[in-house]
Amino acid sequence: MNYIHSHILALIFALFAFHVYSQQNSFRTLERQFDSIENESSDKALLHAQKMINYSIDSKNKTYLVSSYVKLATAYENLAKSDSAVVFYDKALDISRSVDSDTLFAFAVIRMSQLNSIRGDQEKIVVLIFEALKKIENNQNPKQKHELYYKLSEVHRELGSFEKAEDYLQLIIKETELDYLLAAAYNSLGLIQYSNKEYDKGKANLLRSMELYKNQKDNHNICKILINLGAMHYKLKKLEKSKEYLIEASKLTKEFGYINLYSMVLINLSVIYHKEKDYEKELVYLKKAEELAKETGNYQSLSSIANNMILVYALQSDIKMVRRYIVRYRNAIDSLHNFKRNQKIFEIEAEYETSKKELEIARQKELVLTQRTHIVIAVVLVLLLSIILFMYIQRLKSQKLLYANQKELNEEKVSNLLDTHKLQKIKAYVDGQNKERERVSKDLHDGIGGNLAAIKMRLNRIKNKLPSELEPIITSVDSTYNEIRSISHDLMPKKINHLYFTDLMKELVGFSTSKDIEYKYYIHPEKKINNISESLQLTIYRIIQELITNINKHAQATEVSINITIHEEINVVNMMVEDNGNGFNTKKANSGVGLRSIKQRISDNSGLIKIDSNYGIGTIVCVELPIG
Repeated sequence: MNYIHSHILALIFALFAFHVYSQQNSFRTLERQFDSIENESSDKALLHAQKMINYSIDSKNKTYLVSSYVKLATAYENLAKSDSAVVFYDKALDISRSVDSDTLFAFAVIRMSQLNSIRGDQEKIVVLIFEALKKIENNQNPKQKHELYYKLSEVHRELGSFEKAEDYLQLIIKETELDYLLAAAYNSLGLIQYSNKEYDKGKANLLRSMELYKNQKDNHNICKILINLGAMHYKLKKLEKSKEYLIEASKLTKEFGYINLYSMVLINLSVIYHKEKDYEKELVYLKKAEELAKETGNYQSLSSIANNMILVYALQSDIKMVRRYIVRYRNAIDSLHNFKRNQKIFEIEAEYETSKKELEIARQKELVLTQRTHIVIAVVLVLLLSIILFMYIQRLKSQKLLYANQKELNEEKVSNLLDTHKLQKIKAYVDGQNKERERVSKDLHDGIGGNLAAIKMRLNRIKNKLPSELEPIITSVDSTYNEIRSISHDLMPKKINHLYFTDLMKELVGFSTSKDIEYKYYIHPEKKINNISESLQLTIYRIIQELITNINKHAQATEVSINITIHEEINVVNMMVEDNGNGFNTKKANSGVGLRSIKQRISDNSGLIKIDSNYGIGTIVCVELPIG
């Protein structure tokens, strides 16, 4: 009897093993098909990923489901639908924790990290990377460790820690034999050298990376490198060579449906035509890029495009279009920072839940008709899963607690590291500036001011002798003395203790607000404006201060709008100050001291200024200054 039972058990486990093997083989085939389709069409890849999800749900296999969600998120990311991509990457990460598979968790982190970095969520991805590294530290296969090192290098590169990023990349190049990792490492190394203005080394590494990607037929990354090469040759002022790379990238991105990359190519081409002062072609490329960005809901691209549109229309003196794109720019920025999941995401989730219910009903009907052997296999599977769940439930609880503590600790470390360095630099700069302003103020007040006061006293003593001749001289001396005192008081530094430059700008605008004039300001992106050089920050501060002074003295305005933005594509900062005051004749006003001072500062920084003013309507001053 025992002999018969043994054979039955052996048969059951054999059937179970065969069933598992068949499922694995089928799913691996689906994964390979996705990798192939992804290089051909992002839309087809999206449909195939949804097919993988259906198969995973039908198989009740969480491991497959994690991989399927990652593939679906990747397809959405390629189509520039970052909102949907974030939703499904997070689903994959949550399920990977419940499966309690260290390698599966690391896999999800690796795939989702690039999108989180693009969205500016470096703190989140740093926490996840270190959590993943801790989980796989005893893994004999170094592949995932090197992939996580690569993601860390990307975070350091984005934060400007090039030396640390290069250390990770050199370690990968030294240790790995995987072509796709080597290609990624050479690409990142080339971008670092590009940022350090080592253009020859950077170009060599980018070309080396592209050859590896060509061998792998990885069209998506080939397009990225073509865009990087185009940007590098733009920096080298080789505009025709830059166009060649970008036009080649344009053809590939259109062919394979990489909408987000195609939009990026168009924006880069528009920058070249701006440099060549071919504003008509620049507008053509920007409008096409705007259409694509609207189609995909890419607010990052929409804000960048609107920013460039403001600049080109300002140079063409088309104030109506400038104002229109200021509104569009603000709307895009608001949509980007007040991120909400749009209706399409809910529709996708609703379709998925409906499909899940339909599959569950079909599965129940199929179970009724299945053979007795399959029922036994199902029972065995349920028992095994129950035993595994019971054994690991305590471990899951402890891991969740560990994750919460580790997340809080890592977020604090990353935040402190970034803020401390900036605080030291800004404090040193502000202290030095305040000392110099105080010295000049005292020299004006005590030296020149004192001399004028003494001259006035002597003139008053002899006023009775020559009243008609001395009266206008005394009035002039008195006026000059008051002006010296006003300048001296303006120069005296206030007790400001700010961490960021943008806070100083906001305070300057705040001091200017009065019951007669309402000042509105818009500064974006604050993080990047805070990171420009101190000398350029001082120039911006002085220009805005002088413009505000002119408005307060002469414009008789009731509303003033101040916009400070960075155009990353052409590496400039743009300032636009608009008032609804009296307006003035720009040709006659060129001789004013204040305006001459502004123009001299702009000229010293190789910048541009455009002034549009109409009597009774107001004035718009547009200033463009190069960064670096």
